[in-house]
Amino acid sequence: MQDIQKQLISFLMSQDTPSMASEIADHLKVSVRSVKTYIKNINLLSNEKVILSSNKGYLLDKKNAGKLLDDQNSIPQYYSERAIYIIKKILVDHIEPDIYDLCNQLYIGFSTLKNDLSKMNVTFKKFNIKFVTKHDRVLIIGSEKDKRSLLSNVIFEETPSSILGVKTLNKSFGKEFINKISKIIQENFLIGSYYIDDFAFVNLVLHFSILIDRVKKGNLLDSPSIESEFLSDDTEDIRVIEQISSSIEEAFDIQLPENERYEIYILFKTKVNYRINKDYKKLESIVGEEVMQTTGRIISEVRDLYSIDLNSDEFILPFVMHIKSLITRASLNKSNKNPLLTSIKEDGPFIYDMAIFISLRLSESYNIQINEDEIAFIAIHIGSEVDRQKANTDKLKCILLCPTYLGLEKKIYNYLSLTFPENINIERVVTSYDQLSNHSFDLLFTIVDNPKNTLYSYIRISPLNLDVQKGNIFNKIHEIQDSKKKRLILDNFENYFNQNLFYIEDEMTTEEIIHKICGDMESLGFVSSYFKKTVFEREMVSSTSFGNVAIPHSVHMNALQTSIGVLISRKGIQWGSNTVNFVLLIAINKLDKQRFLVIYNAILSLFDNKNFIEMSRKANTFDEFKRIVFSFL
Repeated sequence: MQDIQKQLISFLMSQDTPSMASEIADHLKVSVRSVKTYIKNINLLSNEKVILSSNKGYLLDKKNAGKLLDDQNSIPQYYSERAIYIIKKILVDHIEPDIYDLCNQLYIGFSTLKNDLSKMNVTFKKFNIKFVTKHDRVLIIGSEKDKRSLLSNVIFEETPSSILGVKTLNKSFGKEFINKISKIIQENFLIGSYYIDDFAFVNLVLHFSILIDRVKKGNLLDSPSIESEFLSDDTEDIRVIEQISSSIEEAFDIQLPENERYEIYILFKTKVNYRINKDYKKLESIVGEEVMQTTGRIISEVRDLYSIDLNSDEFILPFVMHIKSLITRASLNKSNKNPLLTSIKEDGPFIYDMAIFISLRLSESYNIQINEDEIAFIAIHIGSEVDRQKANTDKLKCILLCPTYLGLEKKIYNYLSLTFPENINIERVVTSYDQLSNHSFDLLFTIVDNPKNTLYSYIRISPLNLDVQKGNIFNKIHEIQDSKKKRLILDNFENYFNQNLFYIEDEMTTEEIIHKICGDMESLGFVSSYFKKTVFEREMVSSTSFGNVAIPHSVHMNALQTSIGVLISRKGIQWGSNTVNFVLLIAINKLDKQRFLVIYNAILSLFDNKNFIEMSRKANTFDEFKRIVFSFL
């Protein structure tokens, strides 16, 4: 079954009522004709009708669909699935499969298998291994260390959505096997001075599983590669490693040579953190003075560049520990997989950009390479701190108008403050309308029914049964918050968007688009000649496309004037791994950054609306695009 067919079934699985072909086509970004072909072919794969059709649309028989998916998933259908099957056959099942048996198991011919093995030698070349046939059997040639790296990558990548969990490991190694390893980790790492987050825990279970399974089958590391740091270490760390090694030997009835214990030591150093309770001296003793100073310098640069102050205990303590582990991993050419990478890039592109900036600074300071997964972990730290700060800065300034009577004002004040702490600050309690002229505020809470209320953004509440009114109050708060953001866009649209930076193009490449828009920005005096280079540098680190939108930009807010170039492609342009219909090339001036980020997020949210996307794709002029934007705000 093709991936697109699985996506179609997945979409219909989430629908409780029939879906029209046009609706399915919009979701899959294909033509209506293609949808009908996919549905016809899906129904041919099963003896039972999987997708039912009527004049109301298409409806999935979920029971038959489940059976079909189970049947299809049991047999590898494509090259990538067959490659994983072959690798796990050799490295997990410890079988050197007969080529003719493989062909029968995979329902393919010998020429297809031969072609697959040739492709696999290209796909997995970075692991320094080769797939060969010898005496009619398939073998993997390479060092034991490289085979283990290959296996850990394959197990992670085969997991749906790349979210590796214990269930996946149970499937590969057996539930009892994984339970034993999990227990050893929990007994030794999750107590005392150490802690492991959920991602690192599963990652550690995966690597321990591979190490133990390979040793049990007599596949040892080729030669000792032990650093003096391990041999001379006499800290609590090494004592924990010895205890873990002994526990593994006892639980699995194996002997771990010194170089295998060193592998456990490296896993410990790259996955495990220490518990620190706001003790900066202890923190510095663990991570070192240099890491502390480097982190402090980077935090200062982030504040200067992005106007975001990360200098808080809540951020610094876990972040510095993470940076220390990251540096250790990167220096050993290791990294942690991040299952949230895609969603982080799509949902928080500017947070991800800050993480890229930090990773570039770390790369310069320590001469290391930091990949996208590790950048996304940095983004999680930043995003958590930004969310914590936004809980205060995004609050509405409110006034409560309530006559002083039987303590009503205190009762209402306390209820609103405790019920909506993340949304509002009640800055004043007043008793008359005359007092309002002295204050600036976003929302007026009042128990008085008076025509003067209409002079303000207000909500009238009853002092009785406040809980019953909770939903209405919450809706009003969000209405005002959205209104503030919309007002900001309406007031500043002309400042940031320019008809001279509006394009309709279908034939240009990614590079040509960046050259064109940056060149026009430079001609208009909005950016310097250096700006284009920084946009390309950012694009090389990680593609700025997600969904059907690309947002190329520089990590430096060094534009002479904030501006956004808008390019619309009716057919779609290949940008990284996505086909995009919209390009928003952004240049930001440092003085605009605080206000611009709010505007940017509000505009970006429009691209979650299918109707906005469809209408905007048809815009022929800048004025049409502007009208469409305003109509959806």
